[in-house]
Amino acid sequence: MIRRNLVPRLAGGEEETPERRKSWFNILFLSLTPVIGVFGTAAYAVAYGVRWWEPTLFFVLFGLVSFSVTAGYHRCFAHKAYVSHPVLQAFYLFFGSMALQNSALKWSSDHRDHHRYVDHDWDPYSIKRGGLWAHVLWLFYEEPGELTYENVPDLKANRLVRWQFHLNNWFGLIAGLGIPTAVGALFGRPLGGLLWGGFLRIAVIHHTTFLVNSVAHLYGKRPYTEENSARDNGLLSFVTNGEGYHNFHHRFPSDFRNGVRWYQWDPTKWLIAVLGFTGLARGLRRTPKAAIAAARLRLKAAKADSRPSWTPSAPPKESLLPAPNAQWEV
Repeated sequence: MIRRNLVPRLAGGEEETPERRKSWFNILFLSLTPVIGVFGTAAYAVAYGVRWWEPTLFFVLFGLVSFSVTAGYHRCFAHKAYVSHPVLQAFYLFFGSMALQNSALKWSSDHRDHHRYVDHDWDPYSIKRGGLWAHVLWLFYEEPGELTYENVPDLKANRLVRWQFHLNNWFGLIAGLGIPTAVGALFGRPLGGLLWGGFLRIAVIHHTTFLVNSVAHLYGKRPYTEENSARDNGLLSFVTNGEGYHNFHHRFPSDFRNGVRWYQWDPTKWLIAVLGFTGLARGLRRTPKAAIAAARLRLKAAKADSRPSWTPSAPPKESLLPAPNAQWEV
């Protein structure tokens, strides 16, 4: 649904800087969904109460859709961290469309540009333009030109991805709003289903995804690389299915894990690992432990080398030193 502001390319790979117009569709869509989702759901709950199935519907759809974004759009399609079975791809593409963050083709094209140009002008959501820009303002502008998607040739060759590309908005609207409304109708409260499983779920998925673009480039640690602004933020991982370990991800983007240590909260990697056992996922890519350890050691060594060594500013005064063979009075 969101019309993303991707970077256009001219023939020969040259870049241009076109004038960009505001996308009033995106501005209204991204402004109204959290208002309806948060305040509308709260008002409905106060007026009519909360039924057990309404928050259940929210969490079930949130899980299906959000994992389709993190395990599907991000780690499978954008980074090719593993190969997924066509049945699993269809699952990702269907529920991923309900996130209303555009098609897998556009989403992945954006994200590959982000990694290629991170913190530079052609990074579509560069943190150098400010946290609010990286979070959502970059979506408030029209695409600057005709998009060729030459940075995602593998996805352009995927029949399912192409199919979703053309039908994404219909899937997102009809399924994303229709399914929760239908579930609510079964319980006699279609509006409750629409608010909890539709608008509230959309708003939460939007902004938890956007937090990776903003907060994960502003707050946290950089144990693997300081060549870009990406940071590991363990707290953020709890609301993003493990996407908060962003410094590791930018250093080793093809790894199917973000939280590489066993105790780090990364349910997306656990899901992918389980899918690997079932045969729905194969070729899971893992960065060798030696490479991870070497990256940490190199960064520590670079920090140690950059620290100034201590040298006295001036030699001590002679009057403060005892003369040779001096006899001390007792």
